[in-house]
Amino acid sequence: MVATEQAQTLEFRIVRQVKTQPPLTFTVNVFYSPEDAGYIAECFEMDAFAWGENFEEAVENLLDVIIGFAEVLVSDMKEFPNLQDPRLTHAQFILQLGDEAALRKVLGL
Repeated sequence: MVATEQAQTLEFRIVRQVKTQPPLTFTVNVFYSPEDAGYIAECFEMDAFAWGENFEEAVENLLDVIIGFAEVLVSDMKEFPNLQDPRLTHAQFILQLGDEAALRKVLGL
């Protein structure tokens, strides 16, 4: 008899370029951290990081963080029109998507 075990994803990295003007790149990295006994998910362009007990929880938490950061950046831009933040274009695009499902699709998650 052969015993099988369920495979566990230890690292996942995806880079997506969105055809906007200018083109936007999103880099998402999700990896297992033995020290944290869970998964770390990060989106470099938004300086967003999240943790989860499993892969899916880390991704869900990352999506929440990305949307939250985007809302704050766009709100700050309205209050401070001279705001210079390299994440601002990404933030505006994310909010135009409208919801987490659309962001998940764009990011390939």
